[in-house]
Amino acid sequence: MTEHSGVADCLHRFTFEGLPIRGQWVRLTDTITAANAVREYPAPIRSLLNQMFAAVAMFADNLKFQGAVALQSKGDGALIRTLAECREQQFLRGIAHLDDAKAPPVDQDNLAAWLHKGHLALSLIPPAETQQAPYQGMVPLEQASLSENLETYMKYSEQLPSRLYFADSNTSVTALLLQRLPSTASTTQGLSEEEDEAWHSIVTLADTVTEEELLTLGPHDMLGRLFAEYPCRLYPARQLAYKCSCSRFKSDRTLRVLQAEELQQLLDELGRIHVDCEFCGTRYDYDAIDIAHLLNASSHPTESTPADGKPLLH
Repeated sequence: MTEHSGVADCLHRFTFEGLPIRGQWVRLTDTITAANAVREYPAPIRSLLNQMFAAVAMFADNLKFQGAVALQSKGDGALIRTLAECREQQFLRGIAHLDDAKAPPVDQDNLAAWLHKGHLALSLIPPAETQQAPYQGMVPLEQASLSENLETYMKYSEQLPSRLYFADSNTSVTALLLQRLPSTASTTQGLSEEEDEAWHSIVTLADTVTEEELLTLGPHDMLGRLFAEYPCRLYPARQLAYKCSCSRFKSDRTLRVLQAEELQQLLDELGRIHVDCEFCGTRYDYDAIDIAHLLNASSHPTESTPADGKPLLH
């Protein structure tokens, strides 16, 4: 097993030789720095969002889906909703919304308490030009940690026994996922029992990993340290990056919802109109000439417009 290039903002898949067990390793640094630069979150929410970025990158890699894969939570507690999105199996963005009128839970490390009667959803949003219907799978958020809830989700939705480990700091997040795949149809009962025993042994070994090891060791060193008795094959890295999908076109579309009289009133009051992206903070600026062009284009629409995904949170 040889080390592959890159140990930050990337994902590695790995398999165990001769066993129906696979895994993924993710580390993000620049991505979470960019995602957290727009607004300040309480430490537990920043940690949650960091972990969701790593998790959604894993889901997107496994699904081989070219649209947007979104991992969302929603509830009626102090944390209203969170969203982590991975597009084209590479580009990440995300956000969290809190209710400032509600006090944080006493146990601030408890995800279920933050959301209160919340749920977790994995959504697949196809590219608009494909005309495919989006998919969404849900599971109640009843466990204290994101890893426990995602393990439950994968157990019942994918029917794959899974173990997920997170470690995050102010500057990086690392995730390790293990999954037991089904035995083949030709597998004998005796061999299946051996595979089950290997799975339990590998999980037991993985349970010994420390947060420091997750945050500091590269995938080659970590897998060698944990699973010396079980040879692994480490696959080349998939690079990941923070990239928002906002655009001037989408900003224009937002303003077109308003009537011409409303736009003019805003111009008269403010002198200019600003549309800010809540994800990345990019500001789209409009003066009187821009608004005139926008209204003229609205009255003469063209048949060709850029493709755009559906909104993920409502």
